[in-house]
Amino acid sequence: MPKPVIEDAIVEEYPRVRPARQILPALFRRRSPQRREREQIEYIPVHDGQEPETQSGRKPPLRLLGFLLLVILPFLACSVYYAFIASDQYVAEARFAVRAVSGADGNSDGSDPSGGAGASGVLNMRSASQDAYVVTSFIHSTEILKRIGANLDYKSMFARGDADFLSRFRASESDEEFLKYWNDHVSAYIDVSSGIITLKVRTFTPDDSVKLADAIIQESEKLINELSTRARNDIVQSMKADVEKSGKAYGDTLIALNQFQHASGLLSPQTQAKDSGTLLTGLLAQKLEFETRLFVMRQSNAESSPTFQQLNLAKESLDAQIDKMKTELTGPENESLAKSLLEYSRLDTDRLIAEKLYESSQKNYDAVLAEALRKTLYLAVFVNPTLPDEAIFPRRVSTPLIILLALTVAWATLSLIWASVQDHRI
Repeated sequence: MPKPVIEDAIVEEYPRVRPARQILPALFRRRSPQRREREQIEYIPVHDGQEPETQSGRKPPLRLLGFLLLVILPFLACSVYYAFIASDQYVAEARFAVRAVSGADGNSDGSDPSGGAGASGVLNMRSASQDAYVVTSFIHSTEILKRIGANLDYKSMFARGDADFLSRFRASESDEEFLKYWNDHVSAYIDVSSGIITLKVRTFTPDDSVKLADAIIQESEKLINELSTRARNDIVQSMKADVEKSGKAYGDTLIALNQFQHASGLLSPQTQAKDSGTLLTGLLAQKLEFETRLFVMRQSNAESSPTFQQLNLAKESLDAQIDKMKTELTGPENESLAKSLLEYSRLDTDRLIAEKLYESSQKNYDAVLAEALRKTLYLAVFVNPTLPDEAIFPRRVSTPLIILLALTVAWATLSLIWASVQDHRI
């Protein structure tokens, strides 16, 4: 049976009307011919003799309401705040660097390699980058607040009654909250290549900005001096402890050597052994002479002569002396001069080693003390904080425009997400 002509006429007279929320997703949706025909039949409006509702009689679109609520109203509120309410904030800027000064030494003997005079008195300045990071960390810590608070009421600078309610700090908040507020209004960053620290302080009056910046620089300089003094004292105390330790060891060896001399009765066993050896050699020479003379007299049959008897008695006396000397030199282990000489050599070697260590530690201590006195850290301020002529913050034009851009992007993103959700429901 053919299709009714009336149906085609109705479709031509009333074109298909899609809901507004499906327009954007339909741009990205492909439809088959059968579905397109089915939708045409499905969306044919029923004509009941009344005129269709005009565009002016409809409710405002949901997107327009969302744009007004999420973009226009917040932008107007921000514009009013930054134009009429926000308080002026003044920035005081200072620049400084942490420098280390030390004596530039030449060779180990203190002479210049180029042949000139000693360079130990020439000052060598270098950047102390690690100490610069210590200073910036100190500026953003609670320690500097404690130190500044002893001489300056810094909280009153940020809790002024003439400042607007959003910018000023409320005195009822905790110290942790104030540290966050402090880090928002006081910044210190380092130029990595040069090691220069840039300090910026933002308050509600020019005088407060300069006063607070000066206080921060003073406390940072005190911190650097403390670090320099502490490092110097630590190194000096360490070397001094080594000197005292080696000196005590050297004194102990001297006491042990003195006790040995008193116990053995020998001032120097080496000298005693040398003298005993010389004496023993002389006695052996005399004994050899007496034996020679006695041999000659025996060959001459003069054994009964008084001279022979005297020579024989002298030889026996020499033999007794020689035996006694040998006993003193190499006798029993606990009584021999050799044992005393060995013990003395050990004690004297300990004394010599302790003496060398003490001299070396004393020399190192003197060198470290001289270097510590020459080497120091200091804060070099080359841009002092000055009174600002005009308020840099708040940025009354650029900040509302940036907020408007951010709100518009957020609204567009939410609109796309909402349209995608509605498209998946169909």
